[in-house]
Amino acid sequence: MSIPADRSPPLEEGRTSTRVRSSSTPPSGTAVDGITDDLLVEILSRVPTKTLCRSKCVSNHWLSLIDHPDHRKKLPQTPAGFFHGSTTTEEWLLESPIHFTNFPGRGCPPIDTSCTFLPNNRRVDILDSCNGLLLCRWYDISSQCDDEFHYVVCNPATEKWIILPDSGKATSEVGAIRLGFDPAVSSHFHVFELVMDQVYYWDPDIVGVAVYSSETGRWVYNEKRWNARVRLINHQLASVFLNGYLHFQADRGELPSPCVAVVDTELETWMDFGVPDGGLIDGFIQRSQDRLHYANFQRYEDGAVTRLVVYVLENYEREEWILKHSVETSCLFGGIEYCLIGGIDYYMDGGFDWVAIDPECNLIFFTIGWEKKFMCYSMDCRRVKMISKLVDAELPYMTYVPSYAELQSLQN
Repeated sequence: MSIPADRSPPLEEGRTSTRVRSSSTPPSGTAVDGITDDLLVEILSRVPTKTLCRSKCVSNHWLSLIDHPDHRKKLPQTPAGFFHGSTTTEEWLLESPIHFTNFPGRGCPPIDTSCTFLPNNRRVDILDSCNGLLLCRWYDISSQCDDEFHYVVCNPATEKWIILPDSGKATSEVGAIRLGFDPAVSSHFHVFELVMDQVYYWDPDIVGVAVYSSETGRWVYNEKRWNARVRLINHQLASVFLNGYLHFQADRGELPSPCVAVVDTELETWMDFGVPDGGLIDGFIQRSQDRLHYANFQRYEDGAVTRLVVYVLENYEREEWILKHSVETSCLFGGIEYCLIGGIDYYMDGGFDWVAIDPECNLIFFTIGWEKKFMCYSMDCRRVKMISKLVDAELPYMTYVPSYAELQSLQN
């Protein structure tokens, strides 16, 4: 099964993007002059996010239309920033507190990471983010038990939410829980519970998946149908919801064999396919330009130089990845090689964490070093820029794209 073709082909090595300059005002006497604002907003609501961003440069009038709060429900939104864990110790008895950081140049109203709009809100843990919706663990202040919680899916932009029914799976059985929502395809969302084998406490297999559908309001469970043993690599790594499938990184087989495991919302399609060989750390999957992307660090054959590589999945069944971009790490880190010895990261004495690949642009965000320098790398320009320092930031990193659409599956 092949995924839809990308809007733009993978970049060739050394190739940079061309930019089109727009004048501050549209040419007079054109057909655009006769279009009403309502019709123009309707047209803009159907263009890709990247094109919409460029449209802001057409004129001040277009900019005001696109940025107007009344039009946000119709127009596609760009990623505003990301949620992340924190090493703050003052709440050490609780889950790691969640914070929010804006992406550069993308003004975003403050995000209520405590979700105080939820009723009887004693505490909320944000577990996942997908296209404007958040999956949370919600603790009711009226509960007689401190450990009792419910899963909640909410939209912080509209302050709408819904409490999910119990799936019937014990907390100890659930190795990870993920959210799937694609407003371009459906107004309904899905929640996935990855259920673990309780026999293997340190390295459990995934033995089944439970899925909640907001359309039916019910959970469905099926035992796993992957051909091999599948184990989560790290429950804090990002998953991807694309083409109706949940994608997550895993190991398969008796020996470590990194792969991407896939399951659909109906629990009918189960796939697992390998990732490009030679990765030096845990790779990173993201949805970008409606394709599944995989990024990692590899060594050249001589073993002396390492490089950052980005692949695009071309075909599920053939496990076919196409190399989109490659750059030596010395270009990324100021002439210093990215050094991995025995699987331990020694670069800058602080490690490396993936943050995001931009959904629309060829940008990679990551943190590096003890100071958690928040960096952005442009695959088009082959340039790295330091954005800020996130001294207390840690996994998980969850990209947030505001959504102002009214969903019937959510309530006040």
